[in-house]
Amino acid sequence: MQATTDTQATLRTAFDTAERIVFLTGAGMSTESGIPDFRSPTGLYAGGVNEDVFDIDIFRSRPEVFYEFAHRFLDTVRRARPNAGHLAMAALARRPGTRVDVITQNIDTLHQDAGSPLVHPVHGTLATSRCVRCEAQVPTSDLWPAIEAGTVPRHLCGGVFKPEIVFFGEPLPEVAFTAAEYAVRKADLLVIAGTSLAVYPAAGLPQGRSRACRLVVINRSPTPLDAEADLVFSDSIGAVLSVAVPETAA
Repeated sequence: MQATTDTQATLRTAFDTAERIVFLTGAGMSTESGIPDFRSPTGLYAGGVNEDVFDIDIFRSRPEVFYEFAHRFLDTVRRARPNAGHLAMAALARRPGTRVDVITQNIDTLHQDAGSPLVHPVHGTLATSRCVRCEAQVPTSDLWPAIEAGTVPRHLCGGVFKPEIVFFGEPLPEVAFTAAEYAVRKADLLVIAGTSLAVYPAAGLPQGRSRACRLVVINRSPTPLDAEADLVFSDSIGAVLSVAVPETAA
C-alpha cells in the first residue's frame, strides 16, 4: 500500500508504544543513499558484474577478480551518506526507554554512521579487512591507496587483505547472527525495510519473532511476509520513516 495519513499515524503509534524495536534491512535501504543493489533488474548483477567476485574460492586463488570490481564499487560505498531512513532509526534509538536493534544484510556502515548504537551486520562489514595469512586486522580505509591504484592490497607478511564481508562459501559471522536471533525473539515490533527476504539464512530471521510481535514491511516490491504484516508500505523507506519519526528532521 501507499502511505496514507491513516497508515502513517498507525506506524507512528506503533513506534511510540514499542519498547523493543528491531529493523531488518537490506539493499533497498542503501539504494536510497546511492549504493546500487545486486539482484534487481537494474542491479549490479544485471549490469554485467559476475557473482564470482564474491566467491571465496576464487578470491583465494585470484583475489584480483574481487579487487578489480572493488576499484569501482567500493568508492561508491565510501562516498555514500546516511539517508532519512537511517537517521530515523537512529532517532528512535535515542528515545528514552526504547531499545532499537538494527539487523542489516548490507556491508556498508551507513547505520553506524547515522548513529544507531546496536547494529548487527549479518553479512559482515566493509569497515575492516583482515590478512588471510596472518589474520592482522586493519581499517579498510587504510587500503584505499592500493585499491585506487588497481593493485591487490597485501600485508607485510605477503598475505592478501580480505574485507570482513561474507563471501559465497563462507559462514555468517556467528556473534552478529546470534545477536540478531535474540533481538528478533525479544522484539515487540519488527520492521522489514528494503529487503525482499530472498537471501537465507537472514531471510528466515523474522520467523523467530513472538506471536505478540507486530510486523511492518517497507519495501518497493512484494515480500513473502506481506500477508502476515500489520502494515505494508511500498514507498521509499526514508519517506515513510521520516514522517513516522518526526524528530528525524530535528
